[in-house]
Amino acid sequence: MTATLTAPTPTSAAPAPARQLPGPGLAAAWALWVLAAVLTLAVPDALDAADPLVTGLLFAAWTLVLTGWAIHAYTHPATAAALRRRTPWIAVLGAWVLVWEWTTAKTGLLVPPHFASPQHLLSAFVSDAGILASSTWHSLVLLLVGFTVGSVAGFGTGLAMGWSKVANYWGNPVLQFIGPVPAATLLPVVLVVFPSTYSGSVFMVAFGVWFPVAVLTRAGIAGVTRGYFDVAQTLGASPRFLVWRVAVPAALPNIFTGLFMGLGASLAALAVAELLGVRDGLGWYIQWTKGWAAYPRMYAAIIIMIVICRLLMLVLFRVRNRALSWQKDLVRW
Repeated sequence: MTATLTAPTPTSAAPAPARQLPGPGLAAAWALWVLAAVLTLAVPDALDAADPLVTGLLFAAWTLVLTGWAIHAYTHPATAAALRRRTPWIAVLGAWVLVWEWTTAKTGLLVPPHFASPQHLLSAFVSDAGILASSTWHSLVLLLVGFTVGSVAGFGTGLAMGWSKVANYWGNPVLQFIGPVPAATLLPVVLVVFPSTYSGSVFMVAFGVWFPVAVLTRAGIAGVTRGYFDVAQTLGASPRFLVWRVAVPAALPNIFTGLFMGLGASLAALAVAELLGVRDGLGWYIQWTKGWAAYPRMYAAIIIMIVICRLLMLVLFRVRNRALSWQKDLVRW
């Protein structure tokens, strides 16, 4: 009985992926932004305090960006997937801007000064561009210095308390009693103790970061599995190696959680810290414009502060993702 050998049939090439549009919701989102642009440009304002031309042109430019993005997504699956993820937010923001423009500038249902139209807000950015840029720079420097000092102090405190029973014995009561105190309540003490208003401002920002970083670093160090240390000691690891190459890497998820919480606390402390006599900064600018009832300018500074927080969060996420790349397939991010 002879075996019959058959030549393997060549496998057919995989079909090219079909081109996919970003999604049906994009048309609705695009239409909302077009309607916002038309409303801003064509309907006269009930409040004659700002020129709607530039604002309407910005809305129109954004619709052109969306159009180009959709065209690019038609031939690039990755772009189409990214656009589909963002389409609901684009639609919601378009609807919100449309309602905002209609209820403020076009009908005056929400009257100034407490409610500002998009035109008023854009005018505030343009008229106060110089002082807003200077205030943003001073606040960013103060925030980064205070955040760095507080993060280093919190990490050192948490590491010492999580590793040493003696440090935990003496540090735990201090952490429990002083740590939860809001930074704003320390304002009278800071005015007396610190030699300059700037050093006091740095302390208040750092204090807001110190507590969450210290608590979560301590929890992370104390929660490292004992087996890691046993294996490292069996291989001849020194105490320094156990701390920096075993305990700290294993506690990094907790440490980054503390940094994220500390960033939010530092922004809350920043606005209070800039009331110590600092003559520049977003917190000072917000209080100054509020005193003059210049609410559009105040809202402009608040938006800048939100953008700064968002950008710093993104940077921190990038650092977290790189430092914890080994964890990406083990937990849900």
